[in-house]
Amino acid sequence: MKHNIFMAMAFTSALMLGGLTSCYDLTELGDDPYALPNDNVNNGGNKPVDPIGEYGDIDISYEVTDATELSQIKDDLAAASSTFRNFLYEGYYNDYQITTNLTHDIYAGYTGNNNPGFVNSAPDYKYADGWSSSRWRHFYVDRCKEYASLLRAFKFSPNAEMYTNQYHITRIYFAFLALANTDTYGDMPFKIYASVQTPETNNVPYDTQADVYDGLFRMLRQAVETIDPDDASQYVIDTDDICYNGDARKWLRFANTLRLRLACRISNVDPERAKKEAQDAISNKWGLMESNADNMRTVPRYAPIEDGGINDGGQENVLAMCSVMYNGDCVMGWDLENYYRTLSTGGGKYIVKTGRTGQVEKVIDPRCLVSWYRSGMTASTLAAGEESLREDFKGCPKGYAEPTMLAPNQFSLTRTAKDAAKSKKHDRKSWFNCAEPTVWLGYAESLFLRAEAALRGWDSGSPEEWYRKGIEASMAYYEIDRADVDSYINGLVALNDGTFASGDKEKILEAIITQKWMAVFPNGNEAWAEFRRTDYPKLMLPLNNASGGDVPEGHFIKRLLYPNSENSNKGFTESGMSAVNSQGKRLWWDVSDDTPDNFGSASSRLRRIIR
Repeated sequence: MKHNIFMAMAFTSALMLGGLTSCYDLTELGDDPYALPNDNVNNGGNKPVDPIGEYGDIDISYEVTDATELSQIKDDLAAASSTFRNFLYEGYYNDYQITTNLTHDIYAGYTGNNNPGFVNSAPDYKYADGWSSSRWRHFYVDRCKEYASLLRAFKFSPNAEMYTNQYHITRIYFAFLALANTDTYGDMPFKIYASVQTPETNNVPYDTQADVYDGLFRMLRQAVETIDPDDASQYVIDTDDICYNGDARKWLRFANTLRLRLACRISNVDPERAKKEAQDAISNKWGLMESNADNMRTVPRYAPIEDGGINDGGQENVLAMCSVMYNGDCVMGWDLENYYRTLSTGGGKYIVKTGRTGQVEKVIDPRCLVSWYRSGMTASTLAAGEESLREDFKGCPKGYAEPTMLAPNQFSLTRTAKDAAKSKKHDRKSWFNCAEPTVWLGYAESLFLRAEAALRGWDSGSPEEWYRKGIEASMAYYEIDRADVDSYINGLVALNDGTFASGDKEKILEAIITQKWMAVFPNGNEAWAEFRRTDYPKLMLPLNNASGGDVPEGHFIKRLLYPNSENSNKGFTESGMSAVNSQGKRLWWDVSDDTPDNFGSASSRLRRIIR
């Protein structure tokens, strides 16, 4: 086949070879993938890109007529179910420790580093290309390849109309993954991949983050306008749809909830667009998430087949893996412990023994009791699943320089059974067993999004009403006993100090975002993004800033650096991207530098955005 401007399915392992200097080397060096021979169509090639309509720049806008490619598409269609399963599974799980746990989870305040070998590295704001570049690579090399394979298979099959639903479901999840990527880096190549084109080698164009968000909004709107869950003729991936088992209505509710998440994210930088998108999502006929059964989650491969896994010997719940299964690398963060203890005077009760016969009764957020062990765990006590009642729950400060792993552990580890038989089972008292799913966008979050929407005048109901419902949904997800739920809610400081009657929008938003942060745990992707957007909840500064001045002292990290491989991409080097490639530079939607200002005037926003 002659030079082809479109996404070739026969991506090869050469993409991963060290000799290539960019994540984008998808064509032979020296080829001009945008130059179509004049007789391309007549010789059975692909018709050129001709973006038309509202979605033309973010959707496939060409035809495939080449026999070789059509044969490949036939093979891809046969493999679509298994490809889709891997696309869903690896989207957030791939290399989780180095792509997320040592960065996003810690920057969000959820966890702390307890491995001496990681001190003065990514957890302490020093960019580690060998780790963080994996996130970029997995998205562009792995997920974009799967996305392209699926879309082309559905689009160019002989009976394309029967694949319409699955085509747009795939695009919904791609938008979900792209959101995490842009919220990590900012501007990025997006439209060329969303529309399944092959970029020119080492000349991959970047889209501004504003344009990425615009594309995401349009992709999601197109999906909810196109998918027809009542069309019985539609092809359905069920078992290999490890998120929703082929339930198109759940995918639609997820898409609308994701639209609301995006709308809140841009509320400070583009309030008019945010309001419009939020109200469109809320009023859409398919609705938002309705219960915890709608949670977007990943079931570990470790889980039994009947629970959605494959009964793998490894591939555990990612937080449990980084914490207990890695012998204490990851521990509870200081901020998380602080908010477990201080948001309410009520909750779950537990005993700490003192002296020979004494004991002290304490009260804490009941979600803590099912999520974490007390401090002082060793290899033997972990193996036995027994914690010392003389110890207490303890979080690790960011930047702590003297971690001890399991000798013994100074901080709290996830409540995870190391015994394989026990950890394969759901246990409401050990929430982070190895087979437990991870939620990436849940019903509780959707209710807190509605609380903020109501506060901003976008939604009906009161902020307090949605706030209460969000806490209830989070407690229900953790299967907390009713008495402990009532105790916690009745003791909430924000419900007893006049916060919601104060008329102080910043104070009310702080209460909403802080409880959303509690409910979103352990999703550091979202929690870190929301902290940067709102500056809530209030988090401790790291004890150690090893960025070498890239992140100013006294400030929080704002983004990750682009991978070093991007220095070979003209789309990066010749577009001014180097000027913003700093972990101290705010993203487009982050309008205030560590000082909450979520309801400022347009002029004050503009001054901050120009920075």
